[in-house]
Amino acid sequence: MFRSRLSTLYALLAFICIFTAGLYYTHLSITADRKEQQLLVEEVVSAQADAIERRLNQALSSTYILAQEVRRSDGEFRDFNKFAREVMDTLGGLSALQLAPDGITRQVYPLTGNEAGIGHNLLFSDDRRKEAREAVNSKKLTLAGPFPLVQGGVGLVGRNPVFLVRNGQSHFWGFTTALIHLQDLLAVTELEQLEQKGYAYTLSRRHPDTGHTDIFARSGQPLHDFQVSDDIRVPNGNWTIIVSRSVSFTLSAVTGIGISLLIAGVVALLLHRIMQEPERLRGLVKHQTSQLEQLAFKDELTGLANRRFLTEKLEQAIVHSQREGEYLALMYLDLDDFKRINDSTGHEDGDRLLRTIAQRLQEAVREADIIGRIGGDEFAIVLLNIKSADHACIVAEKIIKNISKPVPLGQYEAIISASIGVTLAPDDGSSSSELLRNADLAMYNAKRAGKNQLSFYNKTMQQKALHSMKLEEELRQALHHQEFFLMFQPIISLSNGSNVKFEALLRWQHSGRGVLNPGSFIETAELTGLIVPIGYWVIEAACEFIRQQLQSSTNVRPVAVNLSICQLRERAFAGKVESILTRLQIPPHLLELEITESMLMENVELAMSLIQRLKQLGIRMSIDDFGTGYSSLSQLRQLPFNSLKIDRSFVMDLETSLVDQQMVEAITAMVHKLNLKVVAEGIETKQQMLFLKKTGCDYGQGFLFARPLPASEALQYRGHAALAEKDQRSA
Repeated sequence: MFRSRLSTLYALLAFICIFTAGLYYTHLSITADRKEQQLLVEEVVSAQADAIERRLNQALSSTYILAQEVRRSDGEFRDFNKFAREVMDTLGGLSALQLAPDGITRQVYPLTGNEAGIGHNLLFSDDRRKEAREAVNSKKLTLAGPFPLVQGGVGLVGRNPVFLVRNGQSHFWGFTTALIHLQDLLAVTELEQLEQKGYAYTLSRRHPDTGHTDIFARSGQPLHDFQVSDDIRVPNGNWTIIVSRSVSFTLSAVTGIGISLLIAGVVALLLHRIMQEPERLRGLVKHQTSQLEQLAFKDELTGLANRRFLTEKLEQAIVHSQREGEYLALMYLDLDDFKRINDSTGHEDGDRLLRTIAQRLQEAVREADIIGRIGGDEFAIVLLNIKSADHACIVAEKIIKNISKPVPLGQYEAIISASIGVTLAPDDGSSSSELLRNADLAMYNAKRAGKNQLSFYNKTMQQKALHSMKLEEELRQALHHQEFFLMFQPIISLSNGSNVKFEALLRWQHSGRGVLNPGSFIETAELTGLIVPIGYWVIEAACEFIRQQLQSSTNVRPVAVNLSICQLRERAFAGKVESILTRLQIPPHLLELEITESMLMENVELAMSLIQRLKQLGIRMSIDDFGTGYSSLSQLRQLPFNSLKIDRSFVMDLETSLVDQQMVEAITAMVHKLNLKVVAEGIETKQQMLFLKKTGCDYGQGFLFARPLPASEALQYRGHAALAEKDQRSA
C-alpha cells in the first residue's frame, strides 16, 4: 500500500513536473512567436516610415534649390516656370512649387488648378499662418498639413523662409514653397499591398492647433490589438505610423496544453527524458530568439546591415566622430544596368550577383567599417576615422575595380560596374539623413558623368545638375527651332594654293548667349544621346551646301564632316546617310566623313564594319587628329581611308620643336606609303606652311589660309592667292 501510494505520488509528481514544463514550453513558444511577429511588424513599420521620410525630404529639398536660386539672383528670380519644371522633373513627388515674396504668393508652377493661390498672404490671411510665422522666426523650413486643399485632395505645404543680406544685414525676402499631395507621398510606400495581406495602419500627427492626435491616413479596416508604431521625422514636428496585424495564439496554446497532457500520461517510461526537456526547450527558444534578432538588423539576402541598422550605426558614428574630432565618409553605391542582367538571366542569378558584390565590398574595406544594403542594387559604406578625402577616394577606386571583375553565373559571366557617390562628415552634414541625401546626389552625378566612377558631393552639385538638364532641354529646342548652322573652313593644296575641299564646322545661334562653339555643348549632347540627331542634321546641312555648289555650276568641292562615337554605334547609320544622299541627289564621293583616331581605337571591329559599308556607298573616309591615339600601321592598312589629318598639336610648335618636325616627317612618309593624302590642320604661320610643303604634306588647313566661312562666302572662295602666285613664278 505504501509503495503504491509512493508510486502514485511519484507519478503525480512526475505528471505535475512534466505538465508544468509543458505549460512553460507553450508559454515560451507563444512568447517566441509573438516576438517574431513583433519584429516582423517592426521591420514593416520601419521600411514604410523610411520610405515616407525619404520621399518627403527629397520633395522638400526643392525649396532649398529655389531658395538658393533666389539668393543667387538677389531676389530677382527669372524663368521661374522653366526652373520649377526642371526641379519637379528631377526630384519627383511634387504637386506644385511657389514663390511668395514678402509672404504673398506671386508665382505658382503649374498654374493650372492652383490659380486660387496667387495673391495669398501666407503670414496673415492663411488659416495655417502659424507655421509660416514659425518659419520666419526660426529661419527654418516648416511643414503645414496634411489638410484639405482648395483645388481638391489632401496635401502638405513646406515653406522655406529666404533671407537676403544687404548692407551687411539679413532681410526677410519671402518664402519658397513646395506643395505635396498626400496620395503622391504615400504612393512610395507598400501600405496598400500590406492592407491586402491583412495589415492595418494609421498615419497621425499632433494637431498644431488643438494638440489632439490627428489621424490623416488609415486603412479600410481598424487597427488590431497587435500593433507597432514608429516616428517619422518631419520639419517642426513628428508623424506617427502605426501598423497592426491580426495574430491569434489560441491554437498554439491549446496544442501546447494537449501535448503536455500526453507527455505527462507516460510518466514511468519517459521520466528521465522529461526531466531534461525544459532545459532543452530553453536552449531552443534562446536560439530561435537570437535568430529573430539577427533578422531584425541584417539583410536576409546578403547578410549585410539593413537600412534601419545602418542608419542607427551611422548616427552613432557621427556622434563619436564629433566627440573625437574625427572624419568619416559615407559612400552610396548603385550597380550600373543591374536590371538588364536581372531581367536577362533571372532573379536567382541576380541574387547570386548581389551576394558576390556584398562579399567584394567586405573585402575592400576594414573590419571596423560599416556596410549595408539599402535596397535593390543599392549599398552604403561608412568609412570610420579617415584622415582625408583621399582615403575615401582610394577605397572607392578599389571597390570599383573589385566590382568590375567578371562574376560567374552558371554558364555565363556577368560584367557589371558601379557608380559611387561620396560625402564627408562633418564637412557635408551632421545627420544620417543629410549625409544619405548628399551621397545619393553625388552618386546620381557619377551616373550622369558616364557611370563606373565616383563623384564627391559638393554644394554646387545641385546647380551643375540643373544646368546640365537646362542645357539638354535647350539643345532639344535648338534642334526643333533650327538654331544650328554650319561654317566651312577651306582645305588648301600646298602645291598650288587651290581649294580642294571644306570642313563643315557646327555652330549654335543661342538665343541668350549668342554664337556658341561645339566645345560648350558637345559633351552634354553626347551624354544625353542628342549628338545622334544633331549629327544627322550636320550631314544633311553639309549635303545642302554641296547641292548649292552643284546648282551654281562652280567648281564643286567635297565637304568633310566630323563623326561622334555615338554615331558609330548606330546600326542604321550607313543606311540613313545613304537615304540623305539619295533624297538630295548628292554624288557620294563629294561627302567625306572624319573619324578621330581615338574613336577608331575604342572599337576597331565596329569601326571597320561601318567604314567598309560607307566606302561601298562611295563616301570618302578620313582619320582626324592622327597622333593622339594608339593605332598601328597594320590597323591603318586594313581600313580603306582616303586621307589622314595630322593633329594640330604637332603643327603649332613646328618652328621651334625638332621632335615635332621629325614626327611630322615620319607620319607623312608613312602615310604616303599607304597611298593616302596627308592633311595638316592648325597652320597659322608662313614658316609652318613652308616646312609642311617641303616635307611633302599634300593639304593644309588653318587661319593662315582662311577662317571658317559662312556658306555664301565659302561658295565664292577659290584658294590661297599667295601660294598660287608663288607656284606660277616657280613654273
